Formats: sequence, structure tokens, C-alpha cells
Amino acid sequence: MEKILVPIDGSENSLKALKYAEDMAEKFGSQIILVNIQKPVFYEGLDPEPLSKDKETETLQEKANAVINEGLQELEDSTLSIKVEFDPDIIVGDPAEQILFLIEKEDVDLVVMGSHGLSRLRRYIIGSVSSKVLKHSKRPVLIIK
Repeated sequence: MEKILVPIDGSENSLKALKYAEDMAEKFGSQIILVNIQKPVFYEGLDPEPLSKDKETETLQEKANAVINEGLQELEDSTLSIKVEFDPDIIVGDPAEQILFLIEKEDVDLVVMGSHGLSRLRRYIIGSVSSKVLKHSKRPVLIIK
């Protein structure tokens, strides 16, 4: 197992998934690909451009950097020595679709992700993003709760 994709969103479950992936990476000598995907923001109202594209991108970049930095801090606090790769550029789009795209693009061996993200809908066993990735991935997906 060479590559483990770990999508994080800052939720407790995604950070638990990162810890789990950390342990697996240490055991198998795997590389972790850490990624954060931001949903695009759509504004409707009287002003057709209430927020410039540059400002919107900057705001999403700040959110993504904060989440990635939190994940990297979790890894730095660990006593394990593993190789972590992540793309500092922001990925904007539907999280499930982008994760499925990255699975193929990066040729990952395993996806480790949290069962639920930051959404308030906790009544389901797993969240909508996890469910879609689990259903459509051609690679193994490990869901951490």
C-alpha cells in the first residue's frame, strides 16, 4: 500500500481518520496525500457580484489552509515519522466528485475518511460525501466514525 488519500474538512471525524491513516502509513511505509476541498459559494441577491471572485477565492483559500494546517499540526504532534504530500492549492468543487477524481488521478491504494463532515445532519450512519465516495470508488474506502 503506497498511497493513502485522506480528505479532511476540520471535523472531528476527519481528524480521527487522519490519525488512523497515520498509523497505517507507519505500518506499511505509505505516503499520505492530505487534501481539503471547499464547496463553491454561490451568492444570490440584488448585486450580481456582491463579492469579487478574487475575494471569494481568497476566503476559500484561507479556509482550506486553516484545515490543512490543522491536519499537518496533528501529524507533527505525532511521534510517527511518515511522508505526507498535499497540494497547497485550493480545490473547489463538489467534495465527493473531487475525491473520486483524486483517487484516479493520484492512483491511490486506499481512502481513509471520516463518516461525517461539518454538516449538522447526524441522523444517518454515514454522511452524503462519504456515502457517495464509498458507492462510486474503484479503490477501497475506510470510513472512520
